[in-house]
This record gives sequence, structure tokens and C-alpha cells, in this order.
Amino acid sequence: MKSLHIISFIVALVYFSSCQKVITVDLNSTDPRYVIEANVVDGQPSNFVHITRTVNFDQDNVFPTVSGALVIITDKTTSLADTLKETVAGLYSTSKIVGISGHNYTLYVKADNHVFTSSAIMPEKIEIDTMYTSISGFRGEINIIPEYNDPAEKGNYYQFAKYVNGVETADIYIRNDNLINGQTIRQPLNARGPDSKLNPGDVVRIDLNCIDSATYQYFFTLQQTKNQNSASPANPATNITGGALGYFSVHTMDSKIIVLPK
Repeated sequence: MKSLHIISFIVALVYFSSCQKVITVDLNSTDPRYVIEANVVDGQPSNFVHITRTVNFDQDNVFPTVSGALVIITDKTTSLADTLKETVAGLYSTSKIVGISGHNYTLYVKADNHVFTSSAIMPEKIEIDTMYTSISGFRGEINIIPEYNDPAEKGNYYQFAKYVNGVETADIYIRNDNLINGQTIRQPLNARGPDSKLNPGDVVRIDLNCIDSATYQYFFTLQQTKNQNSASPANPATNITGGALGYFSVHTMDSKIIVLPK
């Protein structure tokens, strides 16, 4: 069986290091579908929307970009709207829309007479208090433990991005506070793939992204899809209406770097 393809795009401009970078293709689809990866992140000088289309299962895994789309992001809290500029093929950016906790954002995309919409509220920002390592397993694997405090109010969702020597790993790390509400969290980010194995001297960056429940469901179902052995795996849950795959993630981000001793 042909393996699932996970799209991972890296913008070689100033920024595109936030979460949300993986879309699983519907292997049984006969009609190409739009794939939208949209992010609004607090404290970033620019925010991006990436639009591509899927291909059939028997075609090469080259996903065509979608140019000429109308992409608008609106901060409904301030009534500020911006029509994003296409900086490279399929990549649309805004420097006017700034991520602020508590603000409500909407996404509007019109591509080839197809309209896709989404909305989300940016959660409260949670910061990593400290970060350290642990050794686990009979092979002595090095794991990173970010320590942070979950707020007293229930309903917080987290996604972690892990970079080893500047390269983001394919691991999916998500948390919710169903069982840890209001506690200090010290859960290790265990290495799950060959690209995330850590060695002495590595420089490791961890991003703690505070996401909403819909984005959490996207990553949760994506994680489940990656673990499936079915010939017909389901696509990850999306918070975008109109029939597109993907997500609209409005989230905060806090980063810390640790250098592993040699």
C-alpha cells in the first residue's frame, strides 16, 4: 500500500515556524480538494495562509499550489480586515493582522469560485517556565520536559512543535487539561521518530502553542490517522467550512531553547 503523504511546508522567509504544517491526503479521492493551512500567531510580524490541492492516489506526490485566490483575514474584535498578498505561489501573507489573546478572527478564501470560511478565538497565552531533560528506556533516550502551569479554568489545549538543530520534527505532541487542570505540567516530549532522536550537543527548540478545541481535534485526528493501517484512512477533522481540508489555527506561541551537554 502506498504510504500516507504528510505535507510539510517550510517558508524560507522570516517566519513560518508555528504549528500546523501537516495535511493527510484522502487516498480514495477522485476529485482534487483544496488544502488550506492558515495561522494567526501572537507576536509575529507576519501571518500566513498556504493553499494547495490534493492529487489522486495513483499520481506523484507533487501537490499543486493555488494562485490567484482571494484571502481575507478579519480581526472581528477590532473590525480590522486585510486582503492577503500572494508572496510566492500559493502562499499568502499579512503584516496587518496581529494575534492578540481573546480576539476573534475569521478567514475567508475564494478560489476558482469555491468559498471556504472559518473563525476562531485566540486563547490565553501560557509560557514555558523552565525546560530540562530526562533519560528513559533501556537505550538511554534523551527526552525534553517543558514545565508550565495550566490555568485554573478548565478547557485549555496545547500543541508542541519540536526543532532539532533548526529542523522541525514530524512528531505530533498535543495535550489537554481534562486530567491535569490547574496543575504544574511536567510531561516529557518523547522521541517518536528517527528525526526526533536527540544526541549530546543538539540544540533543541520547543514551541508551546496554546490552541483552541477545534485545532486540538485536527491534531488529534491527524495523530490517529498516522497510526492507522487501514487502506482508507479518514482525513483529519477540519474547522474550515466549504469542503476544504486543513485548519485555521489562531494560537499563542512561547519558545525555549536548550543545548544538550556533550
